[in-house]
Amino acid sequence: MDTFKKLDAIPQVESPANLKATLRNYQKEGYNWLHFMKNNRMGGILADDMGLGKTIQTLALLQKEKEEGTDSPSLIVLPTSLIQNWCNEARKFTPELKVLIHTGVGRQRRLDHFSKFDLILTTYGIVRQDIPFHYVILDESQMIKNPESKTAKAIRKLVSSYRLSLTGTPVENTVMDIWSQMAFLNPGLLGNETFFKRFYVQPIEKSRDQKRSAKLRRIFYPF
Repeated sequence: MDTFKKLDAIPQVESPANLKATLRNYQKEGYNWLHFMKNNRMGGILADDMGLGKTIQTLALLQKEKEEGTDSPSLIVLPTSLIQNWCNEARKFTPELKVLIHTGVGRQRRLDHFSKFDLILTTYGIVRQDIPFHYVILDESQMIKNPESKTAKAIRKLVSSYRLSLTGTPVENTVMDIWSQMAFLNPGLLGNETFFKRFYVQPIEKSRDQKRSAKLRRIFYPF
């Protein structure tokens, strides 16, 4: 948290040389923030509203990583309905990224197969493997809001150097949604599940404890 206290402004990062688009000002701010989180080894939630370009900001980040020499694949987990959209966006804006759609009963499961690609697209229903990636990125990350679900548990077991979530609705139903997201992004930041329920969920939802709510917001808001 000291990193945020000492910060005057998010450092600017050059856009990727081979990005086939010009980022709008607010997209450039998001892109700079993604690099800031990565450089400080913290996971974050890119919580722009729908239609504001979470996909292109993320693709720009991954293109920059490739241009700077990263050769490990990154994994994006998303609903089946968004697979083709991500594939089309990558083909349009970052054609240098080698994309694998990892779905279907005949999908290749050998680890050396993944190393040939920069970006692997898979679904929440399929992601059940413990494979090392550069980035693990969740689109519509509210899909893991229930920490007890098989999907959320499987997601938390994935191995990666960096983690990122994309969603317009980081909190849908309950304060517990926050813990489930942070347990993936920054394990331990909000304590274990039992502590979080006792110290935050119950006081905030049952007693409308404004001080406890403000304390929680101060902790997770920078992410």
